[in-house]
Amino acid sequence: MVTALTVPAGAAQRFVPLPTWMDGEAEKEESLSDQNDEHEKRRKKKESIIRKTTVAYGIVELLKRSKKLDDEEIRVDNFLISVSKNVNPSQRSWADIDSVGMLSSGMWLMIEEPPYLNAMLGGEACYDRILGRFLAVEMKSAPQENVGKPAEAKAAPKNDLNDYHMAGMNALAAVAEESNRCHLFARLLYELYAHEPFPDDAASTKEPAKKRLRSYNEYLMLPPEVASDEGVFEIDTIPFQIPYIVRMQKLGIPASICLMTQNLLEYALRGDGGQSDDAYESLGVVGEDLHLLLLDPNRFLFDHDNQNIDDMKILYREGKLYGRHKEETLITEAFCRISPGKSEAFFVSGFSGSGKSMLVNCLSDKVNAVGGYVIKHKFDVLCLCPLSGVMSAFNKLCLMIKGGDRPVIAKKLMEEFGAGVGLLIRLLPNVSALFPELVSSATKVEAGDVMNARSVSFTLLRFMRAVTSPLFLDDIQWADSTALDVIHTILSDKLNGCMFFVGTYRDNEVQVDHDIFNLMRELEMSHVHTTKLSLAGLDQSDLNTMISDALCLYPRICKSLTEIVFQKTKGNPFFVLEFMQSLQSRGLLRYNSLQKRWVWNEDVIRGEEITENVLHLLSSKMNGLSDNVQTLLRVMACYGVKIHALVIGYLSETKEYSGIRNGLEEALEGGFIVKDEEECFQFVHDKVHEAAYNLISISERKQFHYHLGKVLYSSCYGKDVALTIYLIASQINHGKEWILRDKDLRIGIAELNMKAGKKALDGCDHKTAYSYLAAALSLLPEDHWRSHYDLSLRLNFLTSSAANSCCQYDEAEQILRRGLTNARCLDDQLPSYLLLSQ
Repeated sequence: MVTALTVPAGAAQRFVPLPTWMDGEAEKEESLSDQNDEHEKRRKKKESIIRKTTVAYGIVELLKRSKKLDDEEIRVDNFLISVSKNVNPSQRSWADIDSVGMLSSGMWLMIEEPPYLNAMLGGEACYDRILGRFLAVEMKSAPQENVGKPAEAKAAPKNDLNDYHMAGMNALAAVAEESNRCHLFARLLYELYAHEPFPDDAASTKEPAKKRLRSYNEYLMLPPEVASDEGVFEIDTIPFQIPYIVRMQKLGIPASICLMTQNLLEYALRGDGGQSDDAYESLGVVGEDLHLLLLDPNRFLFDHDNQNIDDMKILYREGKLYGRHKEETLITEAFCRISPGKSEAFFVSGFSGSGKSMLVNCLSDKVNAVGGYVIKHKFDVLCLCPLSGVMSAFNKLCLMIKGGDRPVIAKKLMEEFGAGVGLLIRLLPNVSALFPELVSSATKVEAGDVMNARSVSFTLLRFMRAVTSPLFLDDIQWADSTALDVIHTILSDKLNGCMFFVGTYRDNEVQVDHDIFNLMRELEMSHVHTTKLSLAGLDQSDLNTMISDALCLYPRICKSLTEIVFQKTKGNPFFVLEFMQSLQSRGLLRYNSLQKRWVWNEDVIRGEEITENVLHLLSSKMNGLSDNVQTLLRVMACYGVKIHALVIGYLSETKEYSGIRNGLEEALEGGFIVKDEEECFQFVHDKVHEAAYNLISISERKQFHYHLGKVLYSSCYGKDVALTIYLIASQINHGKEWILRDKDLRIGIAELNMKAGKKALDGCDHKTAYSYLAAALSLLPEDHWRSHYDLSLRLNFLTSSAANSCCQYDEAEQILRRGLTNARCLDDQLPSYLLLSQ
């Protein structure tokens, strides 16, 4: 906080003239030459830079509040600063500047930070990384020159023409005054950071600032081939355009300060053939930039010398949510409303890449921070087991529970289920691993016992009464009605239900009759409070902040680039990231190692034919990858948004896909995939998955899936296929037309599908089970009751059981009667009669 004040007697500050303080800083910097510890030397130098920037910020705030100043008043010898006498050892050493004052006006500005920031940022941890300062501005008294000014003269008769001319003259005078202040402050900045006088020719105040600045062209130290006839230079071919700025850079002053000083000096050239559109418009904007430098010095103030200049990366803020403050507040308030017997649903829609998942993750971070647990699952367009995915997410929750919560939850589960906890363990096997004490008291449930969808939903509902956790389901446009029915059952519990559900979906990929909207209507009919939120693209202001952060440049400088990016991407955050990377890869956005900043030419970018489709951008990037990486991406895309490392291992052992393991590192470095804590490789975004799948032509997809499944089937032969059985079956089933041509293969694949269906049945995912079992039946030869009787009998019964559990009663009866007709004895008919009678 910066506050106007009078100096109290006996204050615990030490007041020194600014030149004296600067001498002290120079001595500290000179003493660093004897320092052997390079890390310590860099740290102390950065601390000095922050102290100087704090002083510069205080001076700007003083100048902004002074209406009329002579040129002599904007000099280093007209300012005083106060420094804490006894700095607490835990206090950051660069935070000892208490206030800045102006001798001529007698006005002071106190520099303070909120106490909670001092507590958060103090201590030894600060020495590992230079943390920023948050300085607010608050005036409590008027500047000295505004007090006691003479009374205004009696107003002259109104004359509109005179008023018009007077207003124009006043405006020009104001521009000239602000121009002069910017120039004088630039001179002050030079002396503050360089610790040497500003060159005499530029420091002369006998000529107008604009005339003085025109003379800079005579001092530009540039080779003849760089300068054009008009005296205009390419910004990315020279270090800086003014020799005094070049001098600052050679002295090791950060490029951000050099750029600020140059833009201040360029103010007087605006509108008169000036060389840059980045010139400041007022000291107010300078204050905003200095505040930003202090707030995040590691990103904006210090040079990024630790990066490889030849391979400079755009520094995106991972996990940063831009422009969603209102939406973040809504979802947080909704979460806070839940209570026993009162659940809540929150639906977030928007285009792919609009930031739906990141919005939900901001809530997840808050829940995790207070020791809570969040259940997450992402549906996949290629996944045939939506309900299995939901139950898998609940199963993972059991492994997240730890510490003191375990005995409390175990007690609740016993009270809820009693001896029937075996049903829960069948659905969620990790319950037995987390709470082994429950297993002994559980009534054994036979694997063959069938639980229908209603039983599954009610069992999960009772589980959630004991384990209250938010549930986040991503891309529910790919969920089926069975999975969504489970959600409705849990949320509608009025007894002890207390769940916060968040579902995200792409509103441009669902029709009005989609099951999502049926779920919304049913929740409202059940009096479950439901919030619907739609995310659009970022507006230009928020997008400019995002690009400024990524390029580590002042927001005002990024506006021209932001305008183009907004036109191309409509503010879609993911599209923005890919578009920026595309500009970099094409050389339209490049890092200038001389100026230590990113540069671009907006006219060239506007003139380029750059696609406005993010899939085209991603596909173009992928087409330039090595064969091993492209093969890896094709393989992963066939399995959905993620694949277990074990599957990659199996495939890499085969001749056909031996190179995919070599492609992993390049795909990871390229930002296409990441590895999660479950030893799975997953695409960083749905659009990346979609682009990877597009690497396979539509006409070749069936055969590619089929061949991939066959290779994995052969690689896993004789091994435990519990983890891969769904993956193998789902891939091979794409090639039914080729399977039917091979009599020996079709029986093996039928048995594989039966095993997959049996596994789904045991997991109570009846819809998935029916799809695999029906596929197995369709692969049997016409004489299968004669040539493969045992397989036919077992498969017939399992398929009818799955159909019955899916409420397809007519289909189940038809399959059962077919089995009864072909069964060879009463013992083989009995299971079918029993099921038919239910």
